[in-house]
Amino acid sequence: MRKKKNLIFITILLLGIGFTLWNFGFFSRYNYLTAKSDIAKNNPQIIFIGESMLTSSDINTVSKKYGFKAVNFGCLVNQSEQNGIEIYNSQMDNYLDKLNGIGWESEYTKEIDSLMKLTNIPKTAFWIEKDASGNWFNVDWMHNHKNNAIISIYDKYGDLIIKSKFMKICPIDELKFIENLKAEIDFYDGENIQLKDNCYLLKN
Repeated sequence: MRKKKNLIFITILLLGIGFTLWNFGFFSRYNYLTAKSDIAKNNPQIIFIGESMLTSSDINTVSKKYGFKAVNFGCLVNQSEQNGIEIYNSQMDNYLDKLNGIGWESEYTKEIDSLMKLTNIPKTAFWIEKDASGNWFNVDWMHNHKNNAIISIYDKYGDLIIKSKFMKICPIDELKFIENLKAEIDFYDGENIQLKDNCYLLKN
């Protein structure tokens, strides 16, 4: 009878230990122990759950500046995995606070937000920079012989500054048609678009 009671006690104890380990994610890839191991191996990671508009490659162009790799776990996650990831990320946060200083997450988030905004810029847009300042330009519509075009202009963070119709203005003796705005645009002065020749695009 005593042996039976001992067996029941041991069984309950093992089940309790097993449940505790499961609850803290010790049976999944990410948990307290794997966090310590990855830090020791100089392989710090932050695990994200859910979908993202950005690719892992895009996110890691920012993450590597802060000394870690971002890993997207996906959308399907059970409670044990989620608990383990939270504990794993908590250990990584402590490590990264020492590496980057308290408050680094704020700057990191700003840079990621900037990348998110850039996804709103059309793939046909092109970047023009002059004197360390620049803008994204997208030619939404263009009529060469009428010498006008509808152009959207974005700042470096991906915010739309203006979308308007512009007309090419040149000296009377240097009349030129619009051909390749990507090659012609010099900079946006806040009102009109200056070109590399003696002409400019006047906002209508």
